[in-house]
Amino acid sequence: MESYSYFPTLVYREERPDLIGQVFPFCNQKLDEVREELSTVCQSENLRANEEMKEISKYLLASAVDILRSQGYSVEQYEFLIEALWAQELHRGSMTNVHVHKNSQISGWFFLSGTEDGAYPIYHDTRMNKSMVELDFARNTEVVAATDSIHFNNMAPGTVLFSNSWASHQLGSGSSETTMKCIHFVISHKDKSCST
Repeated sequence: MESYSYFPTLVYREERPDLIGQVFPFCNQKLDEVREELSTVCQSENLRANEEMKEISKYLLASAVDILRSQGYSVEQYEFLIEALWAQELHRGSMTNVHVHKNSQISGWFFLSGTEDGAYPIYHDTRMNKSMVELDFARNTEVVAATDSIHFNNMAPGTVLFSNSWASHQLGSGSSETTMKCIHFVISHKDKSCST
């Protein structure tokens, strides 16, 4: 029997440890400003307008446009911009809620620190109608058509993940005593103005 795979959900990964030194001290400073003693998840204000984030913003924006172009979008019609950049810190056993980023195109994470058994990203099945008729499936390490989520539990400092913003995602909890720090980013667009 023939089979066809349509409407894929793509996650892109790149290793960029060379960018950590440019933003790590600034992100730590911003997390220190909002950290509460009993909080297990800490998130900074939106850092998109800060000069210290300029170089990583350029990289994230250029990569996002390249991804959208490779997916077949007519990127020349739009102006893309960094909608949000948040420094995040997750302690042992903490996690974020499953979410998407409406009115945007690409989102992802840039990992600043962490360990293999620390917090990690999870992408959930984007086929919204599948959950209405879901059967139990044999869970194993192989990704199959029945798989309902993908766990990226091998993040290293400098790992960058990109996906379309409609892909449900979250940070899952880990058992490490070492906190995981990252930058969560969202890239949006607007139509280019017509010149007359």
